[in-house]
Order: sequence, then structure tokens, then C-alpha cells
Amino acid sequence: MKNKILLPLILSLSLVLLNSCGSDGSNTDTDGSDQTFTLNEKEFLHNLFLTEYLWYDQVASNVDYETFTTPQVMINELKINPPDLWSFTMTAQEYEDFANQKTTGFGFGYDSANFTLFLVRIDSPAYGKLFRGDKILEVNGVLATPMLISAASQNVNVQTTFTVLRGSNELDVSLTSSAYTFKVSLGNIILQNSKKIGYLRYDSFTESSVAEFENIFTTFKTENIDELVIDLRYNGGGSVAATSLLIDNISNSHPAERQLYLDWNANYQQNNSTYSFEDLDMQDGNELNMQRVFFLVTKSSASASEAIISSLIPYLGLSNVITVGEDTHGKPVGMTGRTYNNNYYFLINFMVRNNDNQSTNFNGISVTCPAEDDLTHLMGDVNETMLQTALYYIENGTCL
Repeated sequence: MKNKILLPLILSLSLVLLNSCGSDGSNTDTDGSDQTFTLNEKEFLHNLFLTEYLWYDQVASNVDYETFTTPQVMINELKINPPDLWSFTMTAQEYEDFANQKTTGFGFGYDSANFTLFLVRIDSPAYGKLFRGDKILEVNGVLATPMLISAASQNVNVQTTFTVLRGSNELDVSLTSSAYTFKVSLGNIILQNSKKIGYLRYDSFTESSVAEFENIFTTFKTENIDELVIDLRYNGGGSVAATSLLIDNISNSHPAERQLYLDWNANYQQNNSTYSFEDLDMQDGNELNMQRVFFLVTKSSASASEAIISSLIPYLGLSNVITVGEDTHGKPVGMTGRTYNNNYYFLINFMVRNNDNQSTNFNGISVTCPAEDDLTHLMGDVNETMLQTALYYIENGTCL
């Protein structure tokens, strides 16, 4: 049995499930039910709850281990809910795939109520073939259902024909489910009158994403942008280290000052850790000096997405950290993973606080400018309602 500590994460379970199942309705077992859940492992997990867990003092000390058939079942029974909606387990392979932005499937997310696509992963099999706003009508000539889409996604290396409604046109699109590596960042510069506005779409705070956004910020720096819009509408969080590095790229005005810190329970204060702006001699030249930032957010914007917003407020001021869309998810906590054989356990064990010692509310961050997630336009389209609202604010100083 191997036991080790993993890097701190601030993410929501929905993000992990999205990444592990290809975001197209397929389901990957993340509860360890394909392995033997031994008594020793149950004792190990229970001990994590009684010691490192943030709400350790509320966990039952006497439990019947025989009632727990899988790790996730045991987690669901022992976690303190509310507020804990997020403690979970995943396999070693799922963790590695998440960190390295790898998965299997088609690479799109859709609304299960009406089969309208809201997201297509960058560089996935669906990228450039299916688009946000497409409505799936049929799968291989059969009326679309979540089960059909899931089955097709799991049918790796087999071609599937999707009949979709795009605008007023019905068309067939052929895709092959496959293993793939995706990107989580896209950037471009929007010209608005005399201003250059940097737009960053950022889907997940993965360790592998740092090189992606570093290149984008190099372009923003070279072009000397005037304003910055970061699109986090489906970003459920991820690596604390990636969060800190993104904050560094937004502002170079506070070298060595604290961005955020992780506050453990009363018995584990020695584990508290601080993330700070880079020292001057560590800056690589692509850092911006933004005086304000716009964030596009929804209820799917969680954890690290909320932490970056919260962390900037002490330095830019509340009025200069502007959120557009809807109130965020509300997850001011995170987890440092532990391993037992092939299972990785992520139990909530710290609060995330900014330099003013403030944490995000469990109800989420209140939005500055309400705006709908407009599925009739692509992300990054200046006519998409959320981005349009941010651009209007830049031009007029008020919400649309």
C-alpha cells in the first residue's frame, strides 16, 4: 500500500466528472466500485475524516464499516452536508488524466433537457465540427436520448452520426469517439474604438494549462491591452498553483505580497500555506498591470474561479473586479488529496482566504452585471450576451 499527499486542489466534483467522462453525457465510474474496498482502506478513510477533514469534530467516531461497499458511498455517508457537497474519490488514472488534460469521448457538453450544446472542448474530436448552440436531434438516425449519446461516447474508435439543428438548418455530422488531449485556454484581442481588450477563455485550472495561458498573456503584453476579460463560465476550479500563476499574470504590482492562503482545521494549522505574487526577480516579462478585470461567470464557476476573483479584490478594489453573468457556485474550500493504493481521496480540509482574511460565501459571489449565458453565440463572440455586457461596461461604465 502506498500513501502520499497530492497537490492542493480547489475544484468542484462536477468538474472532475466532466473531465473524466468527456463532457458528452458518458459516465465514468469514480467511486472505486471496480476494486475491493478493504477494511484497512475503510479505516484509513475514516481516519482522514476524523483528523484532517475540515469539519472533523462533527464526524461520527463509531461507524459500521460493513455497510460501505465503495469509497464514494462511505464518503457520502460521513461528509457533513451541508456544507460539504464536494468531497470525493477518483482513481489514479483519472487524476493523471485530469492533470494532463486527457480524456476519452467526443468532447462536448449539452443541456440534457433540450440537447443543446453549451461547450465544445478545444482540440477534442467535436471541435470545429459541432458548435455551441447546436441542438442534437438524432444519434445514428434514432431520436436523441442521454443514454444513446453516452453509449456512443463509450464506443471508442467507432464513428457516430449526429443529426443536429444549427440555426434553421438540419445537418448530419460524423464524429469518432476517441482518446484525446484537449486545451482549456483560448485568447484573442477585441478592438473597441481606441481600446484593445484582451479576452481569455479559461475552462479549467489544470497544471498543464499554465503554458497555454502564459503564451496568451505574452501576446496581451506585446499588444499592450487596455482591458482584460476572463471567461470562467464553465470553470469549476483545479490547481491552487495554477490559480496563483494566473493571478501573477494579471498584476505585477505587488511582488511577494500574499494572494491567498489555505486555512486548515484547528489541529492542522501547521499545514496552512500561503501563495504569493512572484518576487521581482522571478517575473518573466509577460505579466500585466491591470487596474481592473472583468470575469464572465455562472453557477458552474467554482472554487479556483472564485478564489482568483476574491484574491484580486484586496489589491484592485471591489469596484474594479467586475463579474458578469450570474452568481457563482459558492465553494470557499479545497482539498489536499491522499492516496490509498489506486484510489485518490479528496476530502475538504481547508478554507481559502484572500489577503483580507476573507473567503467566498457558500452562496457564491454576487454578480455585478446580470447577463444570460447566450447559447445562440459562440464564447468570445462580441455579440454573445455576457461578453457584450462586459464590453458595454468598458465603454459606458454601467451594466447593459
